[in-house]
Amino acid sequence: MEEQYRTNGSAAMDLYTRESTAQPLERPQRLPDAPARKEPKQRLRLHVSWFTIVGGAFALFLLVAVVFSFVRLYEEQSRVAALQQVSAALTQEQERLTATYEQSLDLKQVEKRARQLGMREIQPSQIREIEIAAGDTTQVFDAPEERNIVEQVFDAFRSLFLDAVEYFS
Repeated sequence: MEEQYRTNGSAAMDLYTRESTAQPLERPQRLPDAPARKEPKQRLRLHVSWFTIVGGAFALFLLVAVVFSFVRLYEEQSRVAALQQVSAALTQEQERLTATYEQSLDLKQVEKRARQLGMREIQPSQIREIEIAAGDTTQVFDAPEERNIVEQVFDAFRSLFLDAVEYFS
């Protein structure tokens, strides 16, 4: 018969032998853990370049500028809508007044009102005919002097600068 062995821990025991000399091994006591060392805290050094800071500030400035421009655009659109409503109302009033004026324009009423104001019809003796000389006259001015290109460029920049100052003031 084949012998069977059983293990207890790391030692083998013969189950069929009564006089077994194998003793089960006791597990050794576990050594206490070494005290954990406190590792010194290392500070993280954050290095940010000036280019990143300036670029971020510029991007933030652009974002704020876009937001304010949208606010200003909304205000202007509201003002334009209000002015369009006023314009439509004034156009309707103009059409109504024009129609009233055209209805009230009657030649007989005009003559009657003129008589009430003391006006009289024109007499044939009051009519005078005048003849004007046959030729019409015109006055021709000399063309301005030609300026060189430097003066023209300087004047263009000066007028551009003055227009910008006038616009922003």
